[in-house]
Amino acid sequence: MRLIWRILPLLLVLVPAVARGQSIVVQGAAGPTIVDRGYSVAAGVGFLPNPRVTLQLGLERSHLSTRTRSDGRGGGSVFRGGTVTYGSAELSASLFGRDRVTPYGLVVAAGISHPTVNESFPNRATNEVRAVFFGGGIHVPIRERLSVFADARMIVGGEAGETLALVPLRAGVTWRF
Repeated sequence: MRLIWRILPLLLVLVPAVARGQSIVVQGAAGPTIVDRGYSVAAGVGFLPNPRVTLQLGLERSHLSTRTRSDGRGGGSVFRGGTVTYGSAELSASLFGRDRVTPYGLVVAAGISHPTVNESFPNRATNEVRAVFFGGGIHVPIRERLSVFADARMIVGGEAGETLALVPLRAGVTWRF
């Protein structure tokens, strides 16, 4: 992520045409997680070097609920649940420009998780998370600078030696400067 903030100003100085065609976007989103019960909230700021590509830095927080399952024979399992907070550097490519309804694809995340503390899991923990994500959605312009979007993303990575998988389904608002 640090590399993006170092390259971006240099690119704008060395290639003035890019600076003239640029836009900055701010967005917020929220929605449920599918597969595991929970929710996700997110905020981000992005740079559009052209109308079809967005480079974005985001911060997202997903919470998964604790889940207990019984097998009906006296056995069962408990899923601890918890909160995962991560930062992301995203590359979004739109099929059409930002002034039309268009599908888009997403492509990277790192952060920390705080598993739930309860009677089954009394010890606090903080784990590092490394993940990649991919997904897609639809972008719908409302006014010249205001648009809404909906997307789904699959986040796959590692947390404390275990596999982490999240699937947030989000809807949000984007404002372009």
